This record gives sequence, structure tokens and C-alpha cells, in this order.
Amino acid sequence: MRSRRNLCGQVVHDLGCQILAGDVKPGEPLPQEAVLCDKMGVSRTVIREAIKSLAAKGLVDSRAKRGTIVLPARSWNYLDPEVLDWQSRADTGDSQLFFLTEFRQTIEPAAAALAAERASDEQLQAIRAAFEQMEENTDKVDEFLKADLQFHTEILHATGNLFFSPVANVIHVSLASSLRVTNRQASDNRTSIPPHRKVLDAICARDADAAREAMRSLLKDANERIQKATQVS
Repeated sequence: MRSRRNLCGQVVHDLGCQILAGDVKPGEPLPQEAVLCDKMGVSRTVIREAIKSLAAKGLVDSRAKRGTIVLPARSWNYLDPEVLDWQSRADTGDSQLFFLTEFRQTIEPAAAALAAERASDEQLQAIRAAFEQMEENTDKVDEFLKADLQFHTEILHATGNLFFSPVANVIHVSLASSLRVTNRQASDNRTSIPPHRKVLDAICARDADAAREAMRSLLKDANERIQKATQVS
């Protein structure tokens, strides 16, 4: 028997996917509590907890007598990992992937420059260790993705700015989506090593300008590969 927390999580997932897929559009109400309870086979308490969770993510607004209304997309917290996942599932084209890459092109070059200026020796070692894991796992798609994500995440942490940390959620989804498009075979991973090495070397050399340009070049190359792969497919 599933716990109330698990039931709530499932309801949040199902309703979130429906909202992001456009099944319930901004400005429209969700079904009434009694309807949701009957449809999903859960209690009113579970439904209410799920609605609170969706509201915390900026997806809905619930008020007495008016019901629960889906908010405009501009209110949705796209840095939330669940919202990103639901958007990824709903995106039948490649628009999300391009938006994510564009976002990264804005944020990550600046993060690399700050990391070059501020990273501690321990943080530099963490970035290097992630890169070495990438090198060692070029023939393993899942392990390479994990190491690639760790490389970019460690750079964000090395900025010393806590506001960069939530961006790791965006990078996780972006990397997973882009590598599914560009690195369909494990051998494709090898082409990612040289540009990542340039970023690593620049950060370790404490050269902020070089780190910024190396990251910009890495992401530009990734974007070009995404465009080429999606045009072919």
C-alpha cells in the first residue's frame, strides 16, 4: 500500500504533466476536488497537498469559492527540476532544448570566469576529477553524462555565488536532452573532450577571460551539433 506522500507525489506528477502539456490551459480551472478524488482514487487530503505543491511551483493559484486556476506560463518555476521534467515530456519538438542551450550560453561563460577567479584548490580538484571521469567513460553513455553534468555543476559551485546553484537543474535537463540528440553513439562522446579540457585548463590557470571564451566556444559547438542533428532527424 502506497503512503500518502507517494500518492501525493503521483498526483502532483500527473497534474503537472497535464498542465505543461496544455491539457489544462492557463486561466482554466482544474477539476473540483471531488472530481479529482474520484478520478485519481485518492483522498481530499492528498489532493489538497498536491495542489499546494503545484502552487509552490508557480503553476496554479487556489482560492476559496473560486477553485484552482492554472497560472500563466510566465509564473511557472522553470528552475524546478520537476517542472523542467514535465516540460521536457510535453515538448514534442526541440524548442525546449534550444531555449535551455540559449540560457546556458548566457549563464555558464560568466560562471566559468568567476570560477577561474574564485575557486578554491579543493574546488579546482573537483572540476578536474569530473573531467577525468569524462575521459574515462567516453564509451559509456550514462556514465559520461553523469561526469559531464558533474563537471558543469562543480564550475557553478566554484563561483562562490549561491544563486548559480539552481541553474544545475537546467543544465541537467539540457545535457540529458542534448546528449540524447548529439551523442547517440558512445564514440560521439570523444568529440566533447577537447573543448571541456580547454575550459578546465583556463579555470585552473586562473584566466577568467580565457575561461569565459572557452565555455562560450564549448556551448557554441554544442549548439551547432544540436542544430545539425535535429535538422538531419
